[in-house]
Amino acid sequence: MASLPSYQDAVSTDWLCLVAPYILPHDYPSLCRVDSRFWEVFAPRLWARMPGSTRAFGHDLEWLFGSVLKRLSWTRPETRSLVRVLDVRYVRGTYSLGMANTFNTKLKNAIQYLPNLSYVLVDGHDDLDPSEFLSQAGHRVLLLSMADCSVSLTQRFAASLRGVVYLDLSLAIGSLRPLLQRGELPELRVLKLQGKEVDDTTAEILITHFGTRLWSLDMSNNKLTDGSLEIIRTHCLSPVDLRSDANFDVEGKLEFGSASAGLGTWVRVVESEWSGHFSHPNRHLVDAPLYDLHDTLSQEFVHKRLDGKFLVKSDAAEAVCRGLQGEDPYFPPASFQASQGLTHLNVSNNQISSLGVSDLLTLGRGHLQEFSCNSMLLVPPSKASMTVWPKTARLYGFYATHTLRPVLSSNLRALKLHHSVVTQIPTLEIDGFSTTARLYIAENLILPRAKEAFPEAFVPDMNPRIISLTLTCIPRRSSGPLIRKLISFLQLLAVQERAIFDMSSRRGPDVLAGLRNFRLEFEPDPYQEDDPFEGDIDAEKLLNSGDTGFSFFDNRPGESQQQTARGLAGPIQKPSSEASAPFQMETDLHDHEYLEMEIWVDGKPTKTQVWIGLKDSGNSLLQNYRTIALHHKVRDHIGPASPAQIRAGVPLSALVFHTAWCMTIMPPEIQGPSRAELQGMAMKDVLTELKQNRLEGRAKYLSLQMEFGGRVVPPGPPHGFWCGKLEVSTRRTAP
Repeated sequence: MASLPSYQDAVSTDWLCLVAPYILPHDYPSLCRVDSRFWEVFAPRLWARMPGSTRAFGHDLEWLFGSVLKRLSWTRPETRSLVRVLDVRYVRGTYSLGMANTFNTKLKNAIQYLPNLSYVLVDGHDDLDPSEFLSQAGHRVLLLSMADCSVSLTQRFAASLRGVVYLDLSLAIGSLRPLLQRGELPELRVLKLQGKEVDDTTAEILITHFGTRLWSLDMSNNKLTDGSLEIIRTHCLSPVDLRSDANFDVEGKLEFGSASAGLGTWVRVVESEWSGHFSHPNRHLVDAPLYDLHDTLSQEFVHKRLDGKFLVKSDAAEAVCRGLQGEDPYFPPASFQASQGLTHLNVSNNQISSLGVSDLLTLGRGHLQEFSCNSMLLVPPSKASMTVWPKTARLYGFYATHTLRPVLSSNLRALKLHHSVVTQIPTLEIDGFSTTARLYIAENLILPRAKEAFPEAFVPDMNPRIISLTLTCIPRRSSGPLIRKLISFLQLLAVQERAIFDMSSRRGPDVLAGLRNFRLEFEPDPYQEDDPFEGDIDAEKLLNSGDTGFSFFDNRPGESQQQTARGLAGPIQKPSSEASAPFQMETDLHDHEYLEMEIWVDGKPTKTQVWIGLKDSGNSLLQNYRTIALHHKVRDHIGPASPAQIRAGVPLSALVFHTAWCMTIMPPEIQGPSRAELQGMAMKDVLTELKQNRLEGRAKYLSLQMEFGGRVVPPGPPHGFWCGKLEVSTRRTAP
């Protein structure tokens, strides 16, 4: 059902427009026959989209051509002019070969009768070619979605799309060359290129071509590396810095160093008395307005950060389609057609590392509002890493949680990252170990080191401006640490919800919404070949969550990285002692706590001191960091110590080798669990444990509701039940 009308709508004299959003679509034809006034209200709702309720009725192609397109020539011109959207994404079914051969011709002829058709969605159709059926109507198209189509965009057709605002070519065959010609697609603002085999070279050409014209870019499932993130940061983000010292007491402030070639500008977080603990009493308040007599623009067009209560504009096809037609209640069409630089970015399933993501968020000037990167390598692949870790070992995760704070990511509202940002447990890939053995190693051997190297996991109040968080690549099985981490985070959500509730007042200042949408995306269950929830989910009895319930649904294939279960665990290969002997001699001779490095700063070579730790610190992790930096000469990604590293023991103003620091979380030696240990290990189902926890919390909440009668039950303690929207996604294994 539509949202309740505003006060202005409720007191208006036109009652028909007031009730129209609440009328069921199948009643529109009858209402159109009442009189001309009813026709003016309901005919646009009936005819705006063709075919109408496609998802609900599942029309087939025979119906589309025989009952709709064929009869357009008999329809009144004023009725045909109401059609603005052609959406055949859900139109399936069988058709004759004769129809298939003339499919595009029939559609082209039909479009001639639709003068206002501007939005075309043909995802998944192998037999539809927009270059053919829109050859004479390309100049009218504002939105074109042809994802997963076995056709390519021709140069001539691309040249005709001068007004297109939204373009989705994900998984469509063909080159991207038509997009890169000078002067093409001048009005494009949303571009989706999933699964197009885009590498860094192609990405650079594409990104420099569009620059800040795009406000949304989806390049997931490609071949991008950290180099592409650097190009995106340089060319697609607005040059205006939204970060300031105005909220120093609450959030801290930034201290900028010199710009160095290949390393960017050094940025250090300076903490206030409150900011490092995320405990300032005003942390949940929206930003105070900055009044300007000459400021008549909406928030998103002003060069200052959003106040924290501003909604996030969606870049989904349906949302953009509604927005461009003026049907979005919060954003005018102009906001979808204008751009001051990239605000929505999806780079999931690429070859990106956590260091690249950290650099993007640190140096991105606070412009990103939505960011998705569901799985990233902990460190970029290199020869040096192969000498430190076993040759086949890889870690996936993200630990630079300070980059998600408002002091750096000022406008960030929706986030999708690897679950380690909250759980601190990385994903381990290594040959010779079963899935269960890898989970055991990650939780019992790597997690303690990760907590020591990066003591700060993400918590809700680290950035209370974030309203949506998705954690990806979550294992279905855990010996305990993963379950405790997720339950603890849900408890922190309830605490945040209670703090915001207590601060809310009719006469008080506006408060932030806090994190209201929490989504968990799970990997397949290693104990079962098939999806354990396929066919046996009772949504009513599962983790009911606040207003909207707890939902299970399947992801699109390929959304997260699959792991192949291998044999039982054995000892991990280590670098040979002969190869490490010269490095050992170098370390023995180096007694200092700092290593002198020559870097380029402001265009000239400069010597600087990088902290490597004491020779005999007594701390195994710090000693390992020193060993990696000196033995194996892993000396890239030089930068200021993060707040987490300072808590781990790095001097306050020191520079560190960030790649070497990340690599310390892998133990120098790993002996996998034996068969007996694996068989005796209680690997619990994470979903079952979460369900039990939520049911217990909900039972306490409902009990208090009965005690309170008609009064509102405050969130948080004593029931501890979080009332936001919790979603769970389970992915079926590939056949």
